[in-house]
Amino acid sequence: MLPHWLTHSFLAVLLIYTPLGMAMDSDAENARKSSLVRQNIPPEVKTETVEIEVISDEEFPEEARKLPALMDKVRTEMLASENPYVLLPHRPNYFLPLTWQARPSDKELERALNQFAEDDVPLENGYDHLEAVVQLSLKYIIAEDVLGTFSRIELGYTSRSFWQVYNGDISRPFRETNHEPELMFSWMLKNKPIDYVRLSLNHQSNGQTSTLSRSWNRIIGEVAFITGSGVVNTKLWWRIPEGKEADPEDPKDNDNPDIDDYLGYGEFNYIKVMNKHQLSLLLRNNMDFSENRGAIELGYSFPLTKKMKGYVQYFNGYGESLIDYDRYQERIGVGIKLSDWF
Repeated sequence: MLPHWLTHSFLAVLLIYTPLGMAMDSDAENARKSSLVRQNIPPEVKTETVEIEVISDEEFPEEARKLPALMDKVRTEMLASENPYVLLPHRPNYFLPLTWQARPSDKELERALNQFAEDDVPLENGYDHLEAVVQLSLKYIIAEDVLGTFSRIELGYTSRSFWQVYNGDISRPFRETNHEPELMFSWMLKNKPIDYVRLSLNHQSNGQTSTLSRSWNRIIGEVAFITGSGVVNTKLWWRIPEGKEADPEDPKDNDNPDIDDYLGYGEFNYIKVMNKHQLSLLLRNNMDFSENRGAIELGYSFPLTKKMKGYVQYFNGYGESLIDYDRYQERIGVGIKLSDWF
């Protein structure tokens, strides 16, 4: 039970019934908050009413009240945090069945095949320009209100797969999957210049071995603030040191000692909310002006149904996947988004 001074109560059915009407600020707010629970229960199904408490608008930072979807995300996560049957979205979850990459490369696969061969093993058929991209991202709230209200310890996991689903000549393989587990401490602040802070212990790997192996470990600091109808987020990271050599026969070596030269030491994100549409921007740069490398990713999502969005994504630069972190790539894709940032 949340402290009474943090909440206002309203009668609702948690996952099993339509909320009863009570005094709300407006009909629109009533409809928005009611969407936190299921409403289309068949009339022949017996229901019962329970009372739940949600965080009052007044307890959010003033800037956050301009983004009702963000407040609803926090409310929903708090309602679900003690439910053992629920895993929450972390980053966006999407499926892009049609993407076109400008520069597919068989270089690393050929290198792996030829590592122990006496003669070069040529590839008769390589990777195609056309492939699908899938991202699955979930989190679990371990503890809440650790250092204060809205502070959390969370465990997150994100996987991103590049699937040569249209390439029947090589049996339609998943050519690369990047796994990213992380342990996070986050805190949404009130009446502070910064609206949100997070500190993460992050591991990212493609789960491969030998010459195909790519991985690194980071400590990531993150701050965010709300500006108008958008959110600005900045990350800085420090790579946990490993060995300097890249020896494919040594599982303890540094698989990618120069990854910082391509992915840099941080990234900038901006999310613009336009009613139920969202525009996202990601920027990275190594800040080395003699050998400058970076990346830009643009995303646009728009409603298709009540729960599903259409999604268009464009990427240009380095570090789209771990296996090709040092290879310049350009890609555009279309598909569906199952969960957005908020």
